[in-house]
Amino acid sequence: MKQAAKKLIKHPLIYGSSIVVFGGILANFFNFLFNLFMSRSLSITDYGTLATIISLITFPSLIVTAVNPVIIRFAGDYFAKNDNMLLRGLYNKFFKLLLMIGIIVFVGSIVFLRQIAYFFHISNYLILVLAGFYISLAFISVINLSFLQAKLAFGFQVVVNLVSAIVKLILGIIFIMLGYSVTGAVISLAISAVSSYLISFLPLRLIIFSKIKSPEIETKELFRYGLPSALALLGLVSFISSDIILVKHFFDPIQAGQYAGLSLVGRIIFYISAPIGGVMFPIIVQKHTKGTNFSNTFKLATGLVLIPSVLLTIFYFLFPKFTILFFLKRTAYLSVTPLLGLFGLYVTFYCVVYLFTNFFLSIKKTMIYIPILIGAVLQIVLIYFYHQSFLQIIMISMSLVLLLMIGFLLYYPYATKK
Repeated sequence: MKQAAKKLIKHPLIYGSSIVVFGGILANFFNFLFNLFMSRSLSITDYGTLATIISLITFPSLIVTAVNPVIIRFAGDYFAKNDNMLLRGLYNKFFKLLLMIGIIVFVGSIVFLRQIAYFFHISNYLILVLAGFYISLAFISVINLSFLQAKLAFGFQVVVNLVSAIVKLILGIIFIMLGYSVTGAVISLAISAVSSYLISFLPLRLIIFSKIKSPEIETKELFRYGLPSALALLGLVSFISSDIILVKHFFDPIQAGQYAGLSLVGRIIFYISAPIGGVMFPIIVQKHTKGTNFSNTFKLATGLVLIPSVLLTIFYFLFPKFTILFFLKRTAYLSVTPLLGLFGLYVTFYCVVYLFTNFFLSIKKTMIYIPILIGAVLQIVLIYFYHQSFLQIIMISMSLVLLLMIGFLLYYPYATKK
């Protein structure tokens, strides 16, 4: 029994998930301290500007991560074969493509600098230039992070995220104390991004300095796998963001804020379980490449997702008022307490769909992007026409995700059939 327990703890899925989850919590804690310090040190106007810049750089950074499974898919194959020359060739192929896109984005941000500043009511052009630089860097940074994930270097992934958060906090405090205000805060964001990018090369140095051998991957093959993978992940992102955007459009500001708070607390379930899918992905890619059994890894991942998700959902049903006040602090949010358990159930279904999506993409079953996109579009259309209450919106989202989950459960035996 003791040996079995040790073996289970050393399983790469358990070990990797633990490192990523706890490392993510620690990095988020430093990010929280950064935001807390800025909210107390900057004027309301300047903090609003900083929040706008952070939102501006977050969305493009989120979009570029859609190529993450594409890189991991091919890099995982080459790591499984210990072929550094092909890894170097793959790295160069993606670096050239994403560097070109990053340069185009940066030049575009400079060309339309005045229009962007007018739209966001920002008079300080320097912080917009820095934001454009940050976004451009995000396009090439995703390559290193994807290679680390494919290499199963989960510990170093955490180190990269921690370096970014700590450097940002320390420099942010220094620049604010020196009187640089919001400009200093944005400079700290840019420097932290550069620092984490440079450090991410350390575990990849053998690849970067190895001889190069161009992988025999046609552009058509990259698109055949990459485009469906990106569309599948964008569809999943849409599921947990479109409802907030539409509520912001259709409801008054107070109600929109209440729904955003409800969504934030509900999505804690996802933030806890999401790393498991990310850790599982490269493990199954390597097992699939080697032709070894991967079903037990997926079943273990499913259990690791369901246990915290179900327990938190039950807690939300039993103690909604305590949960809302604990996370959001304000009594103004108490009107959404009756919906918390239901929203937690919706997020639990979503977590299972998210895990299945990672699994199917890891074994090259890319056609799953079609039902995901259809579901995401249906969510937008149905909420657009039926939005009389928060309950109606949650039921629409939950019903569509539940249908996806059932569909994926039925598809699983076919997808894994040898």
